[in-house]
Amino acid sequence: MCSVKPQNDLSHKGQAVEEWADLHFFRPIGIRIARALQPTGISADQVTLWSLVIGLVAGHLFAYQDRWTNVIGFVLFIVSDIFDSADGQLARLRGRSTRFGRALDGISDNLRFVNLYFHLIYRLIHAGFWGPGAFLLVAAAGLAHTFQSAAIDFVRNAFLYIGVGTGGELDLPEDVAGAGHGTVLQRFGSRVYRDYVLRQAHLFPRSVKLIRLLRSRGITDAFRVEYRARQEVVLPLCAWLGQNIRFVLLGVAAVAAHVSAFLWVEAVWMSLLLVVLLWIHEWNATALGGLLDPERNGYARVT
Repeated sequence: MCSVKPQNDLSHKGQAVEEWADLHFFRPIGIRIARALQPTGISADQVTLWSLVIGLVAGHLFAYQDRWTNVIGFVLFIVSDIFDSADGQLARLRGRSTRFGRALDGISDNLRFVNLYFHLIYRLIHAGFWGPGAFLLVAAAGLAHTFQSAAIDFVRNAFLYIGVGTGGELDLPEDVAGAGHGTVLQRFGSRVYRDYVLRQAHLFPRSVKLIRLLRSRGITDAFRVEYRARQEVVLPLCAWLGQNIRFVLLGVAAVAAHVSAFLWVEAVWMSLLLVVLLWIHEWNATALGGLLDPERNGYARVT
């Protein structure tokens, strides 16, 4: 059984849900940047925009079939990810984590990859790939990426909320209902985030049902232990669908001059892994719901 400690370290969200590269590389560097920026007037949202700009440049460099240009793009993606880590850490250091900041961070991640995918279309066509086929392959990879990212984010935040009790940023559709307020950008961010939460709820209907039940009843220590034990097999799967493995695959495929291989892996093999993750997570939710309501077998049926 995994040992889980309360999260007191603002440098990461919790060891149980972090990947090795995040714990030993991105988070340690990110927290140093966050601490350096803490006394300044630079906001976490501005750091997010730095990450976005660097990521856009990195994506552009993958349009070229020159290996060293691709290596520079790969390095810039790593720098972009460091700032992507630092923005959340800076917000937590200042005690100013907001849904808007979370939405902006998600929009930034999506824009980095949308930009990358458009440049990969150009690269494939320029290399002689059939035009419509290039569009379809990239579209399939991009759509798969969208659902994979939403799924692992939900799994990790649900684990922090249920299994640990601290550190999660879990929202359900009812938490983000209603129109957004504030500036045009804030309203846009709220709308995008609502759609994102709804997508997660559609992927994990039984898990959402379990979370609603727990919110109404409370979570006992014994239930947290059982939840952590059941999710031991799920959390490692998240690493194989995460951003770190995606960047490694991209870098290897680009340097080998076969970026289509990266797209095929993302669209097919990573999607199959997502199906496995969804099945296990939802099966666990059904079993755990039965523990809460042993006399109500109807919980296992999702309507």
